[in-house]
Amino acid sequence: MQGDVLMGYSPVSESTSVTISSPSRSPGPRPLQNGRSTGSLGSGDTAMTDVPFSNDGLASRACEKCRASKRKCDKKLPSCDRCRRLNAKCHYVQDPNFNNPNSNGAQVVFLHQSHSLASDILFRGAEPLEGIAVSQILSLVSLDSTSGAPQHDYRHSIDLYFKLIHPWYGVVHPTLFYRQLPSMLGSAESRSPPDMESSPFSHSATDHQVATQKSQSSHTGSPELASKEFAVLVVLMNLTIRMRLTDAGEQHMFDETYRTVKRILALLLMVCADGPHPTVELVQCGALMALYEYGHGEIETAYQTLSQTAAVARVLGISATQKGESGVDDVPLTLQEEQQNCLWWGLFILEQFILQDDAMRHLPFVFESPSRTTLLPESRMESQIMAPNAMNLTPTLTSPRPTLPSGRLLTTEVEVGSQKLGSFQLSAKTASIFHRALSIDKERRKYPGEKPHMSAFNDLDTEIRMATKNLLAQSLDWETKLDCFAMLIGALFVLYTPFLAIIEHSTPAAIESDPELTIALTALRFACKMSSEISCKINLDFEPPSRSPAVLCAPAGASCYRVILAYACISRIFPEEYDVCQQAITEKFESLWLFSFRWGFAEKMMRELEYRTGINRNHYLKNTSISPPALGLGYDYPQ
Repeated sequence: MQGDVLMGYSPVSESTSVTISSPSRSPGPRPLQNGRSTGSLGSGDTAMTDVPFSNDGLASRACEKCRASKRKCDKKLPSCDRCRRLNAKCHYVQDPNFNNPNSNGAQVVFLHQSHSLASDILFRGAEPLEGIAVSQILSLVSLDSTSGAPQHDYRHSIDLYFKLIHPWYGVVHPTLFYRQLPSMLGSAESRSPPDMESSPFSHSATDHQVATQKSQSSHTGSPELASKEFAVLVVLMNLTIRMRLTDAGEQHMFDETYRTVKRILALLLMVCADGPHPTVELVQCGALMALYEYGHGEIETAYQTLSQTAAVARVLGISATQKGESGVDDVPLTLQEEQQNCLWWGLFILEQFILQDDAMRHLPFVFESPSRTTLLPESRMESQIMAPNAMNLTPTLTSPRPTLPSGRLLTTEVEVGSQKLGSFQLSAKTASIFHRALSIDKERRKYPGEKPHMSAFNDLDTEIRMATKNLLAQSLDWETKLDCFAMLIGALFVLYTPFLAIIEHSTPAAIESDPELTIALTALRFACKMSSEISCKINLDFEPPSRSPAVLCAPAGASCYRVILAYACISRIFPEEYDVCQQAITEKFESLWLFSFRWGFAEKMMRELEYRTGINRNHYLKNTSISPPALGLGYDYPQ
């Protein structure tokens, strides 16, 4: 139940539990007045129990969502019409003052808790997060500091986010963000973080505190809600810079801080369909939450968060920006247009990584496919953020490498290597290539058992190989390009992995006599070789203990899993290549081990390899010189 709550629309607290009971006089399910049977719990999100109901067969009082929104509730069971229309979970809480005249006690929807939902501050106001101050949300940053790690406030987290995450996942526009920072969080500056023992996120907060906070926020409306969403965004920035494994031990990534932020975000996403107009910051929050969940191995949860975020993005009109009909491509976008285009690309890129997972291939695309006229994100979004001056919150923007003039707009039609692209522009371009490979895979999955037709992706294969070679030929900082290599290599595996089963059951002579199998094997060898070369460079760069793996991007290690499987297959087909393949597998395991310091998905991949194929990581890591970094190293500015 806990997992369902975290992934669903309703941010129910951790103490929630469900039970099933039936009236003693009626052991079987009995139909309700609205025609729905109560014999099955369906997805398990709700439960049945004996709760008083009125004589007309309705609940004794309005559901919690309607009460919180101060809307009229029809009290129908098991869910009211308004909650069904909004696709929201409908929760009824027993009214302690209600005396049920019917001794039989019909079943109704009820959520058992160790405390009443009414005592949960997230459900107490008519407006989302009413009763929670901005400073209390920001206090989650200091709460998140690991014991023994350097203490840092939210400003330090912001600076680290723009240095570590922004270059390859530019969903937050730095200029607009720093412009809003004083007005959005200014009121929190004069207040010290509240004592966490009286935090509104724990249910021990007194009614007096809640009443006081309600009176302060009841007249501010949307502006105050926008400030709180901005504060949630800052907390999520802090989450994304976490180090998972250091020399002090492993940090649990889905801890109380994550669960609290998840509940807040789930509530905001739930009410935006029927409440105040959503903000861009809410979409940015969803983008960072989905990245965090994907990066730490919860791929299904990340897809669900991404889907909910996409719905809010559509309400705001956030979509891929197209080149003007006039064909002129040198008209610069406004900062708001830049932000929306970059935000869409960030969500789109993450979707491709999620859907490459075997368990997710059957799911539909959430975002539309980019066309040849779709604009890439602007290069000035990728400028390096310098630490802001204490007296001036507007950062200095300096370009880390030569880029095109800021007014020049490039589309996905540009070829990798033909133009000097910024980091995020390269990510967007390679993601559009990756998306085409995934689209081809979805089409051929409609015809299982048939041998793939290479003619359908000959041109794409050529483009992938040329883009990979051009990236390798450029003198680039590896850390900001790892996701690009991962997408290009991943695209080749998506196209040619279906041939691997055929190759493994063929003799070398049969493979050589079949042109398509020869091409497939050559493509897989190329992908494995490119991935291994990159692993060698990365592993050597991070052998010194002074290098922090905090700079490693979440999706970059996704290809290691398939490369290891491919090398294991090749070593079985060609025994003479066994030693070479074993060395390559060792390098890939060292890369996964390195990425596991930063992101939990790498640890999950190593466990999957052990469980599904029996490949023991300890055998390949017994001589590695790569070790977890010092506890505070991840919070230092990368050199």
